[in-house]
Amino acid sequence: MTGAGVRRLGRLALGWRLLVTAAVVVTAAMGTLVGNDDWWPFAPMSQYAFSVRNDGVINSLGMDALTVDGEVVRVPLSKEKIGIERAEVEGQAPRIIRHPEILQDIAVLHSRRLPHEPAYRTIWLRNTQTRIRTGEVVVTTLATWEVRDPLHPRPTGIPGGAP
Repeated sequence: MTGAGVRRLGRLALGWRLLVTAAVVVTAAMGTLVGNDDWWPFAPMSQYAFSVRNDGVINSLGMDALTVDGEVVRVPLSKEKIGIERAEVEGQAPRIIRHPEILQDIAVLHSRRLPHEPAYRTIWLRNTQTRIRTGEVVVTTLATWEVRDPLHPRPTGIPGGAP
C-alpha cells in the first residue's frame, strides 16, 4: 500500500524488528524442544495445555489445612491470598513430598497475609484424581505437616521457603 503519508521502514527499523521476531521464535522453539518450566515464559508449550482421553484420568494438586479452630479448609493457593500459586506448588510437589517441612512455610505465608483467619495446625498436600468416564474421584494425601507453633509459625530456613 503506498500513498500520501505512508512511509516504508528503513533498514535499521526493519532489521531490529526481524531480529526481535527471530529471537522470540528461536527461544520459544528451544523452550519447547529442550527447556523445562524454569524457562518460563519460553518453557515447553505442554505446560499450557494438555488433552485427556475419554477414558483418562485428571490429576489436580491442592492443599487442605486443619485450623486451630478444628475446621478443615482449602488452602487458597493464589498470589492474592497467600502469595503462592497452585502451579508453583505443582512444580515443587516432588520436593515437598521429600521434605514435608516445607509446608511450614505455607503456614507462615498464611499467617502473614491472612492474619484475620484462623491459623493452620496441620497442612496436607493432596492429589485429587478424577476418572473421566466414571466421574470417580480418589483423593490421595502426598505429604502431611504438623505446623510448629501454629499461632506464631516461623519459617523453615530451607532455601526457597518463606523469608
